[in-house]
Amino acid sequence: LIVKKKTGIFSVLDDQCRAPGTTDKSFADNAYKICSNHPNFQADFRQKGGNLFGVKHYAGPVEYDTKGFIAKNKDEVPREATELLLSSTKDFVQSLAGIICPKEDSDDFTAGGS
Repeated sequence: LIVKKKTGIFSVLDDQCRAPGTTDKSFADNAYKICSNHPNFQADFRQKGGNLFGVKHYAGPVEYDTKGFIAKNKDEVPREATELLLSSTKDFVQSLAGIICPKEDSDDFTAGGS
């Protein structure tokens, strides 16, 4: 249920993080749709209203709140790492910042830089 390819909770979360404009609610809605037939997945009316879901673990059921799932799962490079790359005197190293950070974001780093 949790790590299964295509139908696991982590797979649903990864798909949502790759798509533009997704929210914790859209993740919850997709999890309800994709995981609802799994016997260890729970999402009753109350849980769906609060963007919650439950997983029946070996030690008992655990309820999860989807608030913050998308933000916590995004693979973003810390701002400091991008600033460090941009501050290099080597063109190649500076170009790496452009690969990992969109152009408009890297302009934000250099505009207020030293």
